[in-house]
Amino acid sequence: MENKISTVSIVVYNRELAYQKVSDVLHNYGEKILLRVGYPMKEKGIAIIFLVVEMSTDELGALSGKLGQIDSVKVKANTLKI
Repeated sequence: MENKISTVSIVVYNRELAYQKVSDVLHNYGEKILLRVGYPMKEKGIAIIFLVVEMSTDELGALSGKLGQIDSVKVKANTLKI
């Protein structure tokens, strides 16, 4: 299956509860992640993570699904037409 470039935006609304779980999932897809930028907003207790990934649509769906199952995490993925 063809790999495509996609962006993934992740918002962690409860850092204490979910941040380690999110990091564990991202670690499992580390070789597919081209860029990872995190913006922790400690005063609000949230974190925003932006990814650029190169993977198949099935892998992107699996990544988004695993992240989306974590409590207090919202995920949005967008495949680029490059």
